[in-house]
Amino acid sequence: MKEVISMWKNTRMIILVALSAAIYAAFLIVFKGGIPIVPGVTEVRPANVFPPVFGLLFGPAGAWGSAIGNFIGDLFGGTLGVGSIFGFFGNFFLGFIPYKMWGATFGLVPKDDMSQTTNTFKKVLAFELVALIAAATCGIIIAWYLDLAAIVPFAFLSITITVNNFAAALILGPILLVLLYPRVKRWGLVWTDIMVKEDVAKGFGKTLGSILMIIGALGGLIVGILVAVGAADQTLYGFTGAQGQVAVWLSVLPFLLMIILASFMLSGREQFVEEEED
Repeated sequence: MKEVISMWKNTRMIILVALSAAIYAAFLIVFKGGIPIVPGVTEVRPANVFPPVFGLLFGPAGAWGSAIGNFIGDLFGGTLGVGSIFGFFGNFFLGFIPYKMWGATFGLVPKDDMSQTTNTFKKVLAFELVALIAAATCGIIIAWYLDLAAIVPFAFLSITITVNNFAAALILGPILLVLLYPRVKRWGLVWTDIMVKEDVAKGFGKTLGSILMIIGALGGLIVGILVAVGAADQTLYGFTGAQGQVAVWLSVLPFLLMIILASFMLSGREQFVEEEED
């Protein structure tokens, strides 16, 4: 995760943080009055297509922009509250995971074409995978905290946020990348054209890291829901059952730690290698 910190010494990366945050926040605010799912917590969010796209194009700047943009959206959209704290972290991972996993998706992305776009079927498939993992990670981070705080039950919120995030990226994400990438590349604003490889974490065990990330995200979602439904009598489509249960908190915690570990294991340098060879 070295590049998450080192990027702040680069003026262009800071500008990309501001750009990503502004675009994401603007679209979030527009739809705040749209279709609420949990009033004051979340709503139907077409804007969630941007974090994975910005993550692939702008790398760590896209991740920071997603986190900051979500916070600004809450602030000016009237939904700022205790959930915004973990909303910041959840949305950070919504932009962070796609670029970290992009070069290590079990060969789905051809090694001779690591550009951050979706102009082939394999790369569309890779995008859907990383977008799903990012969506689930965001979902369990926010739902884990809000359930612990006895605000919204984990079973309902985790699946709601995951579906909400992934639905936005499923169709629009690959299309948006194909449209934006050539222009962003031509302007020299793709993150691998701005940062130097030495400022990006080397990572270790990228295949194992990808596996741990997938298990952490999807395993945390599935196990958390099963425990919430079983031990706390929660339901998938309602607010019934107990909240703030230790069993739910403990069942999800190992998966969150797995996600953090995988974040250090994954690199992102693979894209630099291919750029240098082109």
